[in-house]
Amino acid sequence: MKPLKITKVQVEKLRLRCYIGFNDWETKKMQDLVISFSFKHNAARAVETDSEAETVNYKTITKAIIAKIEHQKFALIETVAEIIWTYIKENPYVFDVIVKVEKPHALRFCDNVLVEIDDQDRYNEAIISIGSNINPTENKDKTLLALTELGDISQQTDFIFTKPLKYLDQPDFLNGAVVLQTQLSYEQLIRELKKIEHRLGRVRIGNKNAPRTIDLDVVAYNHTIVDKELHEFDFLVAFVNELKPGLIGA
Repeated sequence: MKPLKITKVQVEKLRLRCYIGFNDWETKKMQDLVISFSFKHNAARAVETDSEAETVNYKTITKAIIAKIEHQKFALIETVAEIIWTYIKENPYVFDVIVKVEKPHALRFCDNVLVEIDDQDRYNEAIISIGSNINPTENKDKTLLALTELGDISQQTDFIFTKPLKYLDQPDFLNGAVVLQTQLSYEQLIRELKKIEHRLGRVRIGNKNAPRTIDLDVVAYNHTIVDKELHEFDFLVAFVNELKPGLIGA
């Protein structure tokens, strides 16, 4: 794998006006909010190509935040911070997201009140598909145990046998999926899953659809579908609908 080039991006003191508060006068008069946010991402490809298309565009993010907050009505600045944090986290390639929302002069004798959300205090949520057709029951059990080293399994589907697709001359697969709560970033999680596959004896050859001891894929990360082949497998769509109803097509 290519070396990572982790880069931190910060946008500070974005000043917006909205209706903020639950007192009667606050629901009728717009007030100032001051918003700052930062995130990290792997800028290796962007630096290599010097291409806007390969980076995380902070201008696009800022415009979206303006559209979501400016002139809108909120009772709590905590809600504003959550909306911004959730939007930024829709990009699976960003991590260590920090969002700060300041309400100037919210209290007498102080400059402002500040609410902060920090990724270090939150877990990422990933749906991971699990498949095996070489000693499948044994390797499924080993995989579930290995995944607990990466986070907490909060949900799990039943495991079912399915006929092989794309490459038919092989045994049936045992397939299932779990929801993993983890503090690993998306790219870190992929790296760790590949390590588990290697540890359990997966050998990658020219035919990627060949029999395998274990196959681990991130299907969704923080409520964003990331598996481009999802709709090629009906059982996988069913797993996602069972674990997170409404996520597909959301």
